[in-house]
Amino acid sequence: MIEMFGAGLLSIAAFVAVISFVVVIHEMGHLYAGRLFGVHAEVFSIGFGPTLLRWRDKTGTAWRVAALPLGGYVRFRGDENAASAPDRDALQTLRDSREDADTVFHFKPVWQRAIIVAAGPLANFALAIVVFAALGMARGEVVTAPMVGSVQPGSPAEVAGFEVGDQVVSINGSPARSFTQISQAVMVRPGQTIRFVVERDGEDVVLDATPRREVRADGLGGERAMGFLGVGSGIGQREQVRYSVWEAPGYGVTRTWDTASMIGEYMVRLVTGRASLEMINGPIGIATTAGQVANVSVAAPPGADMAGNQRLWAMVLSLAALSAVISVALGLMNLLPIPVLDGGHLVYYAYEAVTQRAPSLAAQEIGFRIGVGLVLTLLVVATWNDLSYLRGLFF
Repeated sequence: MIEMFGAGLLSIAAFVAVISFVVVIHEMGHLYAGRLFGVHAEVFSIGFGPTLLRWRDKTGTAWRVAALPLGGYVRFRGDENAASAPDRDALQTLRDSREDADTVFHFKPVWQRAIIVAAGPLANFALAIVVFAALGMARGEVVTAPMVGSVQPGSPAEVAGFEVGDQVVSINGSPARSFTQISQAVMVRPGQTIRFVVERDGEDVVLDATPRREVRADGLGGERAMGFLGVGSGIGQREQVRYSVWEAPGYGVTRTWDTASMIGEYMVRLVTGRASLEMINGPIGIATTAGQVANVSVAAPPGADMAGNQRLWAMVLSLAALSAVISVALGLMNLLPIPVLDGGHLVYYAYEAVTQRAPSLAAQEIGFRIGVGLVLTLLVVATWNDLSYLRGLFF
């Protein structure tokens, strides 16, 4: 019972640390881009709900830490709410009085507003690059050559014609640098045909394989539905690589790009109806994964003699890697053209740049309401998936 209680506390702490870290960086992107153009931020909030801590900095921004660590926001002068919807009454008053009008977000030129809005997702991508680069120096990575070491009988791989010794050259046209890329491509494409080019006996062979959907162990104590191909890596093809200070930034960019490409492609296939909704996760899923990562990291492997500080360091590195992945996902999600998200604001600004006039406030309000509905729908789907996973984890 005590061990379960301790594991639960560690899970909560890991979730709060990961989500707060990622969200704060995102909102700071907005905050400092706004300050660059003289926009006044009235509130910077970490979390939602009742205020736990509150202070005001020298610029007049009220900083608050709220009770529900499920996100955060920065509210600029002239905003009605955390989604940056314009406050019509406040804007009219400011426009009439001209008092502090040059510090109002909504009165800034469209290109400045676009930069301020885009700065949030860009901060997430920058965070991911920095974290992946640091991980590349601190622990490196295990690189497994994209060579087929085994083919399971009756698997989609055998049906497609894979043979032991095949060197995978490309996956759907993208170069294959490691076996991990094969696993990632297969995992998110159950039922979708993937085109592989393999080198066999000095010649390129094209193989079309369709992973089948299977519920398999996810390596964190639970099970998830994912694509299954049926190939294994070759023996002796693994290499531990650690990157120097000069190599790490390139590694950080590559890892961030690979992660963004995988998530972005899944989003595109989801919108076009070629991917399942069951891989969408929400706050509960993030909390569960953070807790699993933390508890798996601090648990010493069977037969291993690891000091407490070593296990703590392993947990920090694992949570950092999770933060980088979530940061990329948050950046991409916020670029979706949904009015309540950053991408929706950018669509409004693109319209304004082309027509030389902003959408009416009434149209913007309608868009925000539709956006809220879409986001809530996604949240319901994600929560259902999260609860389904938890049911499989504990029952």
